[in-house]
Formats: sequence, C-alpha cells, structure tokens
Amino acid sequence: MGVKQIPLYRFVKWLEWHGLEYQRTKDSHDHYNYPERHPKRLLRTVTVRTKYKDIPILHIHTNLKTMGISKEQFEQEIKGF
Repeated sequence: MGVKQIPLYRFVKWLEWHGLEYQRTKDSHDHYNYPERHPKRLLRTVTVRTKYKDIPILHIHTNLKTMGISKEQFEQEIKGF
C-alpha cells in the first residue's frame, strides 16, 4: 500500500508514543529526540515542520530513516493514532 501523508497531530502523537520528546523549535520546525541518557538517543533529531497541516511523504521517510523504523512497521503502528 505504501506510506501516505498523515495529519501533523497524528505523527506527533506517534513520536511521543515511541518515547520521543519535544526538544526545541527553530523557525517553523519542531525537533524531537529521546530524553537525555536514553539508550536510543538519536544523533540527529526528528524534525517536523509545523506550518504544514499534513506531514509530506518525504518528511515521513526521512524521519523513519533517522529513527531506524521500517515503513511497514510505521504503517502498522500509525493505524492506532
């Protein structure tokens, strides 16, 4: 089926469900990462552009790669949000 655009609020809820926390805002981008000293702490933050109502597919793919999560896993998990 493939990953499709989803609403911003659903993606943010999914990030929080995975344990990521809001870190900062720079311009119109919110940055999320695992808490300090968390074993899964990311080298690069997951970035969400808040000016969009829906998250573009390319942004979803980039953030999944950053988190090390497959598209298939994402599709299964996002159904609950």
